[in-house]
This record gives sequence, structure tokens and C-alpha cells, in this order.
Amino acid sequence: MSEQSSTVRNIYFYLVSLVALGFIVGSSVYLLNYVAKVTVFTQGEVSGRYTPPPLVLSPKTEATDASLSKVSCTPDCTLTENDRTSINDWEAQYKTWQTQPTTSTNTQRGLVNALSFLIVALPIFFFHFRTAQRDYRKESGQPAGAGKHSSFTLRSVYFYFVALAAVVMFIISAGVSVNTALKTWVIKDTASDLNQPIAAKSIDGRTTSETEGVETLLACADKCNISAEQKTLLTQWQQDYTSAKAEIDAQQSHGWQRTMASSLPFLLVSIPLFWLHWTVIQRERTKTTRSSP
Repeated sequence: MSEQSSTVRNIYFYLVSLVALGFIVGSSVYLLNYVAKVTVFTQGEVSGRYTPPPLVLSPKTEATDASLSKVSCTPDCTLTENDRTSINDWEAQYKTWQTQPTTSTNTQRGLVNALSFLIVALPIFFFHFRTAQRDYRKESGQPAGAGKHSSFTLRSVYFYFVALAAVVMFIISAGVSVNTALKTWVIKDTASDLNQPIAAKSIDGRTTSETEGVETLLACADKCNISAEQKTLLTQWQQDYTSAKAEIDAQQSHGWQRTMASSLPFLLVSIPLFWLHWTVIQRERTKTTRSSP
């Protein structure tokens, strides 16, 4: 085999090994993240669903009440045609919200994806990496030349690059873990208050809570000629809102578990990844030093 062909071959095998290793690392991190949330950080799961869409009615310029979505039926129902159109639009949005995947469904999908990539990437990595190492051992016994030098250079670049990537992973994950630990147990005042749920919205200078529209419409359902199907949806919305709100509040109070469950897997993967590659680097460096005159 010519020196040029040998160089191209080495580039191919090391490049594919590197890409496959990346998929293995990513899949392993996700699997460890899943195990951490199931066994240790049981409150660290992220919900993909937020509170169901609130019912917001059309503004009424003649209304004296500061509330926007409050429905009145004393003495008569105050719903207008625009309000009924808004109710129909809300009904469609709420039904769409109900079809969103749950937290467990998203987790199961992610778990299947991680296992799929791991199953595919493992044999690809072992085949290409072992072939590259076999070629390296074969070329090690040959006289010095351009092809041999190219092979050694590619091998060194591969091992140093993976070791560097592992160090970066370790520094970032360790920093995030320490930061989370300090903010959770030591310097609690630094915890962020961002992403807190908004209890009320302001539209055209008037406020409405997320539950007011549904609650008042349900109370006036008979006088406002609300259908039985819509009353069932209104009741179901209240139950879904209560459970979703409780889930979001629990996530915010246990946000540190989510962060630790995400950072620790990177930490656990980066340590053996660095150690394995750095050990090879040091062993070959020692071998080269002893063989040099």
C-alpha cells in the first residue's frame, strides 16, 4: 500500500472512531442521567407540559370591572358573539394541549433513542478503532518513513483530542455541580427567581388570572347556554390546571436535582474517558523516551 493511501486510510479510521465515540459518550450520558433521575434525583425530571391555555375573553370597553375574563350572569349572561368565538378557539387550543406527550412518554422516547444510538455506535467504534490500532502495531515494526510518521501523528492527535475533550467535560460538569451545591446548601440567597409562574396577566390595563375565565364561565354555564360537552371540558381543564401547576411548582423547588442529574453523568463519563486516553499517551511517551538515544 502506498504512503498516500495509508495516510487516507488512517484518517478515515480515526475520524470514524472519533465520531462513533462521540455518539457513545452522548448515549452513555443520557442513560446515566435517566438512572440518576430514577434512583437518586427522583424529583429532577423535566415536564414537557405547562399549564393548559387559559380562557381569555374579548375586551369589553363598557365594562367597569377591572377584570378581563370574568363572566357575569347576574342578572343576565354577558357573553357576546366575540366571547363565544373566543371560547371555541380556547376549546381547540385546550384539546391540542391534551394531545401533548407526557413527561414519562418523552423520557421513554429519549431512552429508546439513546439505546438505539449506543447499539449502533458501539460496533462501529470497536471495528474502526481496533483496525486503526492493528495498522499502528503493524507499521511500528517497519522502518521509519513518511507513512509511519503520518500514522503516529494521527494517532497522537486522536488521543490528545479525546483527552482534551474529556478535560473540558470534566471542568464544565464539575463547575456546574459545585455551583449548584453552593447555591442549594451554602449561599441560598443566590438562587434565581426567574421562571416563576405568573399568577395574573395584564391586557389593556386590566388583569385576569389564569383560572378566572374558566371558573366564572362554569358558574354561569346554565344561564349562558354552555353545552354539556363544554362544561365537561371546563371541569377537566380545572383538574389539569391544578395538577400541572403542582408539577411545575415541584420542579421549581427541586431544580437543583435536575441540574445535578444532568451534570454528574458528564462527570462520571469524563473521568474514565480521560484516564484511558491519557494512560496510553503517557505509556507511549515513556516508551519513546527510553528508545531514543
